Amino acid sequence: MKYGSNFFLGCLFVAMGCSSVQQPYSSSLNYSKTDAFKETPIHRTLLLPFEYDVDREAIIDEVTEAFAVELRKLGRFEVVLPADGRGTTAINQGIWSRGMVDVDTILALRNQYGADAIIFGNITHYRPYEPMLLGVKVGMFSTDSGLVVWSADGVYDSNENEVAEQVKQYFESTHQKNALYGWRLILLSMRRYSQFVANQITKTLQP
Repeated sequence: MKYGSNFFLGCLFVAMGCSSVQQPYSSSLNYSKTDAFKETPIHRTLLLPFEYDVDREAIIDEVTEAFAVELRKLGRFEVVLPADGRGTTAINQGIWSRGMVDVDTILALRNQYGADAIIFGNITHYRPYEPMLLGVKVGMFSTDSGLVVWSADGVYDSNENEVAEQVKQYFESTHQKNALYGWRLILLSMRRYSQFVANQITKTLQP
């Protein structure tokens, strides 16, 4: 038994025919949370390694780690990573290429990790030099219903004034203001920039 691609992907990024609230968070980010997200208690979440169409493990690990850190900072639920590292990415490939997930796989992951939800993502844009650019699509589905309860799609180009302003605000709230290079410190490392992007996206999970 599999979830159909039309329904699954519709819930994921278009919310066609699904009970959800979809709204722009900023000019570079859109997200959607269904009613089920508010009603379903989530205590433990499994974060799968992000997918990327270029075989660059360093990039995948960088972005996945950034999201793990920011998700844990929320303090809403426990976040765990697969014990086999990137070996679990087969489920991601099924989501992005076929738009469906095998129910048995969901049940197996739920039983193995005690996860109430599974978060998966895809890197859509990547430029590791100035002006930094990172885009991701990310979603969370419930292991109880198999339905997507939260999704976000963001592209952050530091060449845009609005994004640069967001970087400044992020820096002021998370770094020492007298740090060398100031807020531009975020633009000198893709690891730091990934952390910024993950912060902007994961905070849409807050009430």
